Amino acid sequence: MKKIIKTTTGTYHGTVDHDHIDFLGIPFGYGRRFKRAEEFSLAKFGPNEVNKLHYAVHHGVQPMQDEALDQSNKLRFGENCLNLDICTPDIEGKYPIVIELYGGGFLRGGNHSKQMSWLDHESVVHVVPNYRLGLFGWSKVEGGDTNVGLSDQLMAIQWVIDNAKSFGGDIKNLTLVGLSAGAKSVSALMSSNSNLLDWVKKIIVFSGGVQTIRDLQTAKKVTENICRDNNIKSTQDLFNLTDDGLQLVQEHTLGTHISTNWFGPVIDDDLISSDWQDKLIQRVKRTHFKTIISAGTNELGAYRKMNINHLENEVMVDLFGENAGILKQSLIKEPYSKNEFVKMLGMAMYTLPGRRLAELLTQRSDAEVYCNLARVYEGQHGGVIRYLNTPETEINIDYRKNRRNFLNLLRDFIATGKPYVEDIKYEWPLYDNDRLVLELDSDDLKSVSIIGHRYPDDLPWQSYKL
Repeated sequence: MKKIIKTTTGTYHGTVDHDHIDFLGIPFGYGRRFKRAEEFSLAKFGPNEVNKLHYAVHHGVQPMQDEALDQSNKLRFGENCLNLDICTPDIEGKYPIVIELYGGGFLRGGNHSKQMSWLDHESVVHVVPNYRLGLFGWSKVEGGDTNVGLSDQLMAIQWVIDNAKSFGGDIKNLTLVGLSAGAKSVSALMSSNSNLLDWVKKIIVFSGGVQTIRDLQTAKKVTENICRDNNIKSTQDLFNLTDDGLQLVQEHTLGTHISTNWFGPVIDDDLISSDWQDKLIQRVKRTHFKTIISAGTNELGAYRKMNINHLENEVMVDLFGENAGILKQSLIKEPYSKNEFVKMLGMAMYTLPGRRLAELLTQRSDAEVYCNLARVYEGQHGGVIRYLNTPETEINIDYRKNRRNFLNLLRDFIATGKPYVEDIKYEWPLYDNDRLVLELDSDDLKSVSIIGHRYPDDLPWQSYKL
């Protein structure tokens, strides 16, 4: 089995693992403070570097995050973290390509810890690029660029398109997949002005939609609030801090806040326009990309351990800002229990945005959309991915067959765009006027109608607003 690939950013030697070949830490760009990604070039390091063989067997530099401040951590963290990992069945093959964008609230994550590890065992090329996080990738700083993290993701996708043949990928069969912030990134990319996304044939979004696309004013206020909290005179002064210093400033303000929505893609009328919904519809009409949208039944169930006053007065404001009152008034009626309030928070954060994205795509185009209502692991955030990643031997024997069926649906969608399981003659229903979704339980898989689950039409698309 050949283990050497020649790419636009160098020649790399991989390693065999479980009948696949892994290439780790391949650079695709440069990350400069608060600036959009620049293409990586070995020529900058001298003429001999271009044809030199590099061993891609160790994880590359990971994005700056709170883990970077732990001196005992053996991983390398830094601002210049733009590298990607590839897992391919055969570099001489022609397999569907799946690019995974990791989640973590735009604050944590990296390709050192794959969220979709189940993809490494499939007949696909699995690519996981790094992108910058928090202030490094999603802030609005005077003298800096907007949508820096989004530019990292775009450059990684461009690298994959340019080099697909070298690692056995079929560029005509490209899927984007993400969980949480990764799903929000995928949705924002498809709503962006970049024609690069016209290469994408399918997207799979687990617990995330377009809800973190925010106005420029909100992005600016988040950065200004962090500066004010750290007695920093101007956002421009953030240029002068070290990587660790900037991370410390961010952590000081985040503290015990639930800051999942504080960062994200920005409407800058460059990469993302104020008419992003129209851009999304134009793309699906132009390319006919297909979509799977998944959400849990109780996404934030873990919040039940919190005090109800804390949930109402602090957590909800952390999650939605000025929109907290609007969402609370529209989605829950008094009196309510703490469990009902927690379920409403999960609905507002993940289920509602997913359903609205499905309706936007289907009502304004003939898009093929498949929705999933997940009850596995109590329907909590990331439960579907945990279900997919758990080795079969560790799953209750009564639940294994259903997990295989769900995996087969996803396999078929990635390979052909049609999720169908021959063994049980089950085809995932299209989401249309009947509002049919696939309901996933550990021991059951069926189609159900959620036609009665309707939400007010005038709710804001932007979840977090200041």
